[in-house]
Amino acid sequence: MKKIIIISFLLFIFLVNPASADLFDDMNQRVVAYNQNVDKVPSLVNSLLGNEEIYGIIELNDGSALELKVVTKDATVVEFHKVGIKIEAEKGDCNGDGYLSAVDSLCALKMSTGKMEEDANVDVDDSGAVTSLDARIILQSVVGLSSEIDPTVVVISNEDTIRSIMESKQPADTFLDAYDAADIVIEPVGVVNNITFFMANIALKVSKLLGIL
Repeated sequence: MKKIIIISFLLFIFLVNPASADLFDDMNQRVVAYNQNVDKVPSLVNSLLGNEEIYGIIELNDGSALELKVVTKDATVVEFHKVGIKIEAEKGDCNGDGYLSAVDSLCALKMSTGKMEEDANVDVDDSGAVTSLDARIILQSVVGLSSEIDPTVVVISNEDTIRSIMESKQPADTFLDAYDAADIVIEPVGVVNNITFFMANIALKVSKLLGIL
């Protein structure tokens, strides 16, 4: 848990300078460097880090979005990869109104249980049959959540903000500035995570004021 700490240290504050035009490659280099130096992370950070499943959505400068799954265990990044099942254009639209909605998800669910005749157009995962997974993928697409992750926290930002943090000589300060300016939005998932998020936010800011970070 402790969301602010996790995001700031495990996604943005790594040890090498950006070297390519591909944001994912640059961030992936930082994950490798971080894991190699995890023993150097301040004890305060280690004490606050929990086991997290983070869903990151970064708006890229070309208009597309980079979706990331980041899983941490005992302060180490154990998973860092792209996610996102993309629904092909015009697929999944069960009622033919031209866009995906919760109605289409319900339609797929009825098809999966035999209450409606199957329509191959609703088989969004191309498994050969309409199943409850298709209903889930459609619904998660509607709400903007990848079907490959069950996150404890969702992070939304943009490419320029992420690169400015990675290139900064004081990344913690740059991160906090971006967070305060809403250039980084962090949404904990669930009531318990909201409480721990609030406490972690205070911990990070106090640590910064004390010069710990």
